[in-house]
Amino acid sequence: MQNFKGRTAVVTGGGSGIGRAMSLAFASEGMNVAIADIDIAAAEGVRDELLALGVRSIAAHCNVASREEVDALADAVFGEFGAVHVLCNNAGVVRYGPLKSTTPADWEWVNGVNLQSVIYGVQAFLPRMREQGEGGHIVNTSSIAGLSYLAGENIGSYVATKYAVVGISEDLHRELEKEGIGVSVLCPGGVQTRILDAGRNRPAALGGPIAPPPRGQDPTGEHAPQTSLDPAVVARMVVAAIRSNQLYIVTHPETRVMVAERFEAIMAAFDALEKG
Repeated sequence: MQNFKGRTAVVTGGGSGIGRAMSLAFASEGMNVAIADIDIAAAEGVRDELLALGVRSIAAHCNVASREEVDALADAVFGEFGAVHVLCNNAGVVRYGPLKSTTPADWEWVNGVNLQSVIYGVQAFLPRMREQGEGGHIVNTSSIAGLSYLAGENIGSYVATKYAVVGISEDLHRELEKEGIGVSVLCPGGVQTRILDAGRNRPAALGGPIAPPPRGQDPTGEHAPQTSLDPAVVARMVVAAIRSNQLYIVTHPETRVMVAERFEAIMAAFDALEKG
């Protein structure tokens, strides 16, 4: 997708972090932007930033773990703008703690926001994106944890969902490449976001808000020893990847070693098989 001006982008988790940065980046390319977030005040704040820049923008409350709310988001965006050209399934949360103590409510929360939201987003938006016949692009936010085994423990549910998002994106990329709709999967390392405090918005039905990890600890493994990037840097990478229809978007050269180690271990298993 080369032409951004006058087209429309939708960003979930758009009220802060990478989502806010992508919204601003799309606006700078001349796009209309719909910002969705479970924190409506945050979404409205970004919308107001864009309106002040003369960008056509709306904000919407959306619990992306709800199919009904994602469907309602799609109806609202298509109703307002008439078409959608870039869909960013970006909302994400992390639950820290070993898998052996991960509760059914923990799994439901993490799976709903990180994985089901991507499925719901694709199902709600893609059919109409295909029907409009104007091409477009889907960006699904995974993590470097979706490409490699992160040293340490305590984020197993997060890793599981992020691996799944990579797989979905790979298949969609192949399925849609002849229809003019590109697909990218964003796999960032350390970025200056509030994901470690994502538990502040955990629904009461799933246990309610939870505190972030102790100060100085990073159970995701995504913030150290890597450089922690400004989200705006990541957003520029996303815009470039959309232009070039790049499937994988990685952000930190130093994480290459972790990815290589994982695939080397897999290849070693094949070598062992051949040796009998």
